[in-house]
Amino acid sequence: MPNTAEKSSGLNDWSKNMTTNIQWYPGHMAKALREMKEMAKLIDLVIILLDARVPLSSQNPLFLESFANKRLLFVLTKIDKADESETAKWLNVLASEGKTVLAIDARSQIDAKKIIAKAAELMKEKRAKDALKGIKARPIKTMIVGIPNVGKSTLINALVRKKVANVGDKPGITKTQSWIRINEEMELLDTPGVLWPKFEDQKTGIHLAITGAIKDSTQPVTDLALYAIAFLQQYYPESLARYKIDASLEPAAFLEQLTKLLGANDEYDSAMRLLNDLRNGRLGRLTFDRVRDNG
Repeated sequence: MPNTAEKSSGLNDWSKNMTTNIQWYPGHMAKALREMKEMAKLIDLVIILLDARVPLSSQNPLFLESFANKRLLFVLTKIDKADESETAKWLNVLASEGKTVLAIDARSQIDAKKIIAKAAELMKEKRAKDALKGIKARPIKTMIVGIPNVGKSTLINALVRKKVANVGDKPGITKTQSWIRINEEMELLDTPGVLWPKFEDQKTGIHLAITGAIKDSTQPVTDLALYAIAFLQQYYPESLARYKIDASLEPAAFLEQLTKLLGANDEYDSAMRLLNDLRNGRLGRLTFDRVRDNG
């Protein structure tokens, strides 16, 4: 697993001072993972989606463990909302680990075609061996997995070129597994977004919650907004310019000023506004998992 680093101890202090540990693993996720494992024996290729804004935090270790003996294709989604320079670094890091990886805009049918082409490439050797044995070629059976709200349904609709999967900006839209025929060459098993029971560190949970992989109703939204402000001040201070508030203020003072500016009922409301602006790309292209600069 690659290393990431912060440029100062400030963000580490914010994560340590959080009043609530970030965690979300409802029962349907454990059930979904069991069903994925059962279906794996039918699968030729597993596509693991990663959020380009949090390429490390969105790597579910249970997927790597459960599908270790399968052909894997890693796909960075939401690249339109991620820092381009960081995405390029992450592509290099993942490739250096021996992973087959693509970076896409899940809404793009052109990018969707890249996935189909890469899947065919990964299956080429097996198909050639099957042909020598007289085994007739069949559609590639593919399973698509990822954390909640990573863009699975959006990508599937682009692959099929019509709406066959429900799309939303809240985690937990897809509840069950379902087979979808992409074309004559590929069939795809859509699966619910799945997290894991315990995050290895607090920052992983914070980054997932800030980017929308965890239900807001279960998390300390104001604390998340304070961390986000501190992060943006450190890495993307220009992103805060839209609020016309002094970006050098301490995060708590910044949020207080934002609450007044918006005429919000309380800091919870202004915190949600900031998080929604961040998630929807209104604060620019941001990446929270940073690749170390020491190579």
